[in-house]
Amino acid sequence: FMPFSVLLEIALQPCGWLAAYAGSALSSNIDLSFRNLGGKATQLLPVTPETGTLTTTVHLTDVSQSGGMIIQHYTMDVKNSAGQPLYQGTTYFGFFSKAALVNQVGLREVQPYEPTPEEQARRESFPYPQESPFPDTQLRMLDRVTLFVPDGGPKGLGFIRSTKKIVQDEWFFKAHFYQDPVWPGSLGLEAFLQLLKVAAVKRWGWQPGNKFETVTLQQPHQWTYRGQVIPTDHDVTIQAVITAIDDNQRFLEAEGYLIVDGRIIYHMDHFTLKIV
Repeated sequence: FMPFSVLLEIALQPCGWLAAYAGSALSSNIDLSFRNLGGKATQLLPVTPETGTLTTTVHLTDVSQSGGMIIQHYTMDVKNSAGQPLYQGTTYFGFFSKAALVNQVGLREVQPYEPTPEEQARRESFPYPQESPFPDTQLRMLDRVTLFVPDGGPKGLGFIRSTKKIVQDEWFFKAHFYQDPVWPGSLGLEAFLQLLKVAAVKRWGWQPGNKFETVTLQQPHQWTYRGQVIPTDHDVTIQAVITAIDDNQRFLEAEGYLIVDGRIIYHMDHFTLKIV
């Protein structure tokens, strides 16, 4: 299956093209950076090597401008070569000055789950797995699982936390917008899903022929970004609270946060994963 982060880029990149075609940044006398701020979407069909050409249609539905910032809302619709809807949703972006990006404080008034002393005492900690079915070097976005409690979290269904050390010359900084080296938000969501893969395999194991369905088909998910990871940052922490489990379907749902050097900058909600 195509990694979720790649499918998300296929859906979102045309929004950037349309924003540029509309001349959005030309309304400012200073250079502006383009950032995704969030979205809500549903994957309807898998993407496999046999899927064929994907076609994305986006519509710019709303624009607002204030204090030198521009906010734009879009609908996005990805179809397969047979014309069937494959990934659909809404998203919004902003144009920001360099000064505004430097002063981002992240998500305010949120309180990520903090494990209890009892959970801390019986946690598991281990390097992020490098063998199949976990991602290989190019797409592996985590270094270490620092805390895993299978029955932890506010619902007693599981809590897992991981870390990644920022390396300044990693490929994805260079692959971002021209002269704008940033960890793409889609790879932050990929890191969250990679964390859920650990929880799923720990619970259900892995057999030859199994596959991950990420994200689970027909299940809406949403994300919010209020900050960025840049090459001069040091440590990224990703944590997930498991909010629902179905052992018969080997399905789990989770919400969580991405934190960089103490700033909470991403929120992921209703993200799902299934072993099929």
